[in-house]
Amino acid sequence: MKRLIATLAAVSALLAVASFPVAAATGEQADVLGQGGVGVLSEDGASLDRSVEGLRIRFRVPTPESGGYAYPTNDMVPPGATHPEVIPGYPEVFTLWAFVFNYPHLCSDGVCDGNDLGDPASKGGVYRVDGTVADSATIEFRTGIDAGAAATAFFDLENPLGAEVHVAMAPHGMALSGDDLRTQLNVSVGTPAFWWPAQFLGQ
Repeated sequence: MKRLIATLAAVSALLAVASFPVAAATGEQADVLGQGGVGVLSEDGASLDRSVEGLRIRFRVPTPESGGYAYPTNDMVPPGATHPEVIPGYPEVFTLWAFVFNYPHLCSDGVCDGNDLGDPASKGGVYRVDGTVADSATIEFRTGIDAGAAATAFFDLENPLGAEVHVAMAPHGMALSGDDLRTQLNVSVGTPAFWWPAQFLGQ
């Protein structure tokens, strides 16, 4: 648990220095942007369904080609965490993370980012929502967050109808086995420059 909290604390610090452009307005679909938020990887590749019960997320993209994108290096593992070296190979591991800002109108500087994770006003929280070993041409996550479900770090989801939601897929390199694979599927690695993001504005 200490390792996980340290990991997500580092994620918060990393997001504080990176803000991705919004891929869609207040609708239910958004483009999945290219690695680091550059270009578009999948038009309308992300969708979000809201209800008082929580959020339902669909995230569908072409599988990034092994060796064809930038990989985090060993010095990008968050302090207090461990992660195997991230190297190209087949198949590769990807995880999906959600950054939920319950009250986006209270985000600092008018922008919801890492500064607002853990902030008692906007109540930003982090969820590790899914992970996969990508062994086909397409990666598709279908997952969700129930209202009140315990966050991986910081604040729980309490305003699903109005929260601003950032979703990002992170690379973990060639799938390993045993404890190493479990770490790949559960621990954050790298910075936002290595992630494929989508955003849904809140109210």
